[in-house]
Amino acid sequence: MQVRFFLWLMIVMLLTSCTSQTYPPIKRDEAIIGVVNIKEQSLSFIDYNTKQVMTTWQMKKPITKAALLPDGDTIVLFGQDMDEMIAYTLSTGTETRRWNVEKGITDVLVTERHLLVVNEKKGTVSIMTFDGKVKKVITTPPSPFSIVEDDKHRQWIVIHFKNGAISFIDQTTKRVTRTVDTLDSAVSGFVVPETNELWVGGHGSGATIQQEVYVHSLVDGRLLTRVRAETMPIQFVQTNEAIYALCHGANMLYAFEPKTKRMMRSLDVGANPFAMTKAKSDLVIASYDSNELIFVDEKTFKQTNTVSVGHGPFYIFFRDAKGE
Repeated sequence: MQVRFFLWLMIVMLLTSCTSQTYPPIKRDEAIIGVVNIKEQSLSFIDYNTKQVMTTWQMKKPITKAALLPDGDTIVLFGQDMDEMIAYTLSTGTETRRWNVEKGITDVLVTERHLLVVNEKKGTVSIMTFDGKVKKVITTPPSPFSIVEDDKHRQWIVIHFKNGAISFIDQTTKRVTRTVDTLDSAVSGFVVPETNELWVGGHGSGATIQQEVYVHSLVDGRLLTRVRAETMPIQFVQTNEAIYALCHGANMLYAFEPKTKRMMRSLDVGANPFAMTKAKSDLVIASYDSNELIFVDEKTFKQTNTVSVGHGPFYIFFRDAKGE
């Protein structure tokens, strides 16, 4: 009898350990900001309207980013040191699927039907379905780090961290059409379709700290100009007001006039800010060292709110309420 009870207990424990954890749900009719906190491996969700933390999901996985799918209700979590990608439905707080990948994933671009998964270690961009099936693997130059979409010219643009390079992928042929030089240790690119430009930012390498944004042509990739933005411009956002550059080495936010590239204004913001996104009329910035989100009104260019989140906010995204 004791043996049978012990076996039953072991089966129950095994089934329990294999069951995915369920988290507090995030309603689809709520406008939210999601935050990936890499020091504590968690996701914080902030109600955009009240500027209050709704809940925090403790993930227990080394996630670095999250990709929001077109339904606005599914997020895919991934990290450079993870050998799997995990999808969750926000409105139920449940895991819906996971699939195996090779370690080295640094970025994911979401299109209408696919995920473009950048693997820095493998030097590839994989085109996947939303359930993880690989449709095509594109080999790129070494160290692909991030990827952006240029709909106007039907291409994807990959920013390479090492050796200062940008590669252009034709969306029809799924092949790299050209590779051009850019700044060393580049981490991000931003497409400005109105001027046919790609703004590229990064850290710099060695003792050389990057203090300029490189502006390239979307048509042929050539370097058009350099824009002064002191100490590590790493993230960009465009609004009706300006193009904004976040510089995490200087804790500064700069606003540039898109055509003239003239600096319009600047703001001291955060402590080692790592990420920025646009949420309605706000610019939202992740302040890594102070564990906060900072809200800046895009019109007045003044800080309006500060919200405490988990430790080490590294990546943020905005999801509007359904129907808005």
